[in-house]
Amino acid sequence: MTIEELETYNIFKEKLLSLELLKNQGFNNISYLLKTSINSYVIRVFKSNSSVNISREFEFKIQKLAYKKDICSKPIFLNNKFMVYEYQKGFHKTKLKTHELKTLVLKIKKLHQIKIKTISYNIKKDLLSYKKILKDEKSQKLLQNSFKNLNILKKYKKELVLTHHDLNPKNIIFRNNKIKIIDWEYVGTNDKFFDLASVCIEFSLNNIEEKILLKTYLKKIKKNDIKKLELYKKIYKNLCTLWFINYE
Repeated sequence: MTIEELETYNIFKEKLLSLELLKNQGFNNISYLLKTSINSYVIRVFKSNSSVNISREFEFKIQKLAYKKDICSKPIFLNNKFMVYEYQKGFHKTKLKTHELKTLVLKIKKLHQIKIKTISYNIKKDLLSYKKILKDEKSQKLLQNSFKNLNILKKYKKELVLTHHDLNPKNIIFRNNKIKIIDWEYVGTNDKFFDLASVCIEFSLNNIEEKILLKTYLKKIKKNDIKKLELYKKIYKNLCTLWFINYE
């Protein structure tokens, strides 16, 4: 990607000044920071569409809705090669203070309230795919444990919402007590506890912090909520490990 190439698309009215690779890179994209005479933007060039959850068009559509609710940066442009959205200054964190955790949870809850019809994420389908590919002992044990926990989850009510599916520290930006969520390529419908479990795992929350998370999101915590979160934590952790084993 070059400035000369970007200029051919006539996306920006302002003058394009510089284009450089961002430090944090994803597995499916090459991300650049574009500085113009007025603003800064992220240019995300697509490397692969094979592992994204729905489609780039759907991802872009959700970002527009999320931007209106102050959840993410403003999306600017999309074609079959790349996506453009406004650059968000800030910091990535691996450990959260109580007020940061609460702010993040309320932001996630706001995302979960967006109403849109889409196909539900099928955890079992992904696990079955890994079962065909990954034959090592570690993977087989993870798969066995995941199927077991999925089976237990059948006892609990499904609470389907629009979920981000990838709430790791690299995808959450903190600045001046505000939070923006980026990288929406896995967005889709799933149980709300999937996103909550991902925050617990990715930020290594302890028992007290997990209760703060649940109370902030649910207001009143029931025994089943704690059990359900625990099951999704195990499944999420297993899915992440299987994903990396498969990727490598």
